[in-house]
Amino acid sequence: MNYQRTLRLSSAVLASLAALPASAALEVTPYGSLRISTEAVSVDDAKPGEDDSYTALRDAYSRLGVTAAYNDLDWVDLNATVEFPINSALLRAEDPSFFQASYKGNNKPRVADITATTDNLGTLRVGTQWLAYYNTVAYPVDYFSSFYSGFATQATFRRDAATYTTPTIGGLTATVSAVDMTHEAGTNYLDSWQYALGWAIGDLTLGLAYQDTEQETGDNADQAGASLAYVIGGWRFAAKVEQLQSNIDGLQDEDPVTYNLYGSYSWNKYTVKAMFANGEETDDPAAFYQGDSYQVGLDYQYSENLKLFADYFYEELSYAIYTPNSRSFDTLAPYLAESDGQAFSLGLRYDF
Repeated sequence: MNYQRTLRLSSAVLASLAALPASAALEVTPYGSLRISTEAVSVDDAKPGEDDSYTALRDAYSRLGVTAAYNDLDWVDLNATVEFPINSALLRAEDPSFFQASYKGNNKPRVADITATTDNLGTLRVGTQWLAYYNTVAYPVDYFSSFYSGFATQATFRRDAATYTTPTIGGLTATVSAVDMTHEAGTNYLDSWQYALGWAIGDLTLGLAYQDTEQETGDNADQAGASLAYVIGGWRFAAKVEQLQSNIDGLQDEDPVTYNLYGSYSWNKYTVKAMFANGEETDDPAAFYQGDSYQVGLDYQYSENLKLFADYFYEELSYAIYTPNSRSFDTLAPYLAESDGQAFSLGLRYDF
């Protein structure tokens, strides 16, 4: 299911849900989130033609979408979502990280999926979606409000996939997902498999996940990861560890490990956050994140819909700080060069 098939299928489901009788339990809900900040960034040595520092606007993953839910059947609930990225800083429909541009059009939907859920048989989700490995391993530490949230991982965020999740039994939930990791570039469709297991025990949540990458070629690294999150009072603690399992002969540094430690405290309308992350340095091309990074943030929930935030981000090796007004994945210092990059952001998030 490439983008065209995914979008046609999602649009067809939304249209068919809208055509149901008025008495049916059909709910169609538009939604959106405006997320933008002013940032001041600097690196030790920028690429030729770029200044070592600048101040500019940066979008922080704004989006517009619509959901449709039909829950009037006795045995299954049906839901569909179509969501598009919005780069509010440049006033364009595009993903501000430009990760989507590496495998499909950068202005294509972030999410375009259909979900069927039953009480006894679990959930089947088909289409462009957040992936099981990311949800289980990386999401527990992806809690910052700025553009720099979620970078310190080897996980892939979203792809076309067909995902089955079991009902929760004794706090345990299992997921298996067939994923189009390469967007049909040199491999068959749904070329990779992801497996995840989550266990919620009171205020503690544990997760394990594995990605078997590109079964036809066997060249790209597989991934294994684990996470935990613990909430007590206003405190939240989380950690994750990932290992790339290299499949390329002759690498000098195989099977690099990445880990993150996160903590936050909320009181009244405030939340303060901090994270440390480290990725072992390697010559495996699949290792997107390497070196140390630090991040601290402060959120202020001004109203139910409006949040104000301040964020400080540091990267030892260049991978997340972009050139001003980037139109692609374009780091300010040479990619993975020692940069001691810093970014300070002041912004807002308005959900509707």
